[in-house]
Amino acid sequence: EREGFRLERLSIPAAGAYEIPAWVLAPSGGARRRPGVVAIHCHSGRYVWGHEKILSSPGDSEELLKFREGAYGRPYAEVLARRGFVVLVIDGFYFGSRRVRVEDMDPATAPPAFRDRLKALRPLTPGTPAWSTAVNGLCSEMENLVAKTIFSAGATWPGIHVWDDRRAVEYLASRPDVDPARIGCLGLSIGGLRTAHLIAADPRVKAACVTGWMTVFGQQLRNHLRNHTWMAYIPGLYGQLDLPDAAALIAPGALLVQQCSRDALYPMSAMRAAVAQLTAIYAKAGMPDRFRAVFHDVPHSFGPEMQEEAFAWLEKWL
Repeated sequence: EREGFRLERLSIPAAGAYEIPAWVLAPSGGARRRPGVVAIHCHSGRYVWGHEKILSSPGDSEELLKFREGAYGRPYAEVLARRGFVVLVIDGFYFGSRRVRVEDMDPATAPPAFRDRLKALRPLTPGTPAWSTAVNGLCSEMENLVAKTIFSAGATWPGIHVWDDRRAVEYLASRPDVDPARIGCLGLSIGGLRTAHLIAADPRVKAACVTGWMTVFGQQLRNHLRNHTWMAYIPGLYGQLDLPDAAALIAPGALLVQQCSRDALYPMSAMRAAVAQLTAIYAKAGMPDRFRAVFHDVPHSFGPEMQEEAFAWLEKWL
């Protein structure tokens, strides 16, 4: 039990090979049906944490607290639960409890490019900033090999994420304390992209907020490809749908897009073009009030002011 909510730890079946570690924040004050929200954590090059980025624990390290303060200002999943939402947070594939356990790898049998870094990791104390930096660096370098493996198996990294996020929606909608007709989602950075993919794939999501990941592919790929993780790419998608087209599949559901004006990960022209495209789609559908875009004069982040705007949006439409 925590102030304003009960925290539940569970595993969600996803496929025959694995289950998804998940945390549910169920508001205090009775068992009536409430709106449910899938809250998706960011990437930020910090693989040692998953749900911890947006959900606190008593033993949080100074390093984690500093990161959370810079990216979010607070553990916003808890604030959302205290606002009356049943909140579900999962560890995304390759983060937190689902990251590559590089500290357990044998340098002698690892790919040659990683051997020196793995040897340097061994004497470091787990949980220290130096250890976290070393683990995060190795996990970042290994994204290439993991992406090769996924693509060779005929899948995509976003496909894994959206599969897991749909299982999260499925579980959330099955809870007796959640109204399955009032499901939302939100996220920053890769969490924003995962939100865009989820709302394209799952009509059960009725309201969403994409923060810090909305762009048109043409300009993005031409100018800013180097800025992004392998987790962003779906081969062949651009021939059928641009990212705003995919996100607009939530309609008639409601979509809020929050852009960060001082975000160096995307060209401003591409962010503005995406907003224009979504505005046109919702206008043509005859529901312009169900889409809103806001540019905040901040770097890549999802601070309390932006959170309050997102929470109000979810309250309005759920």
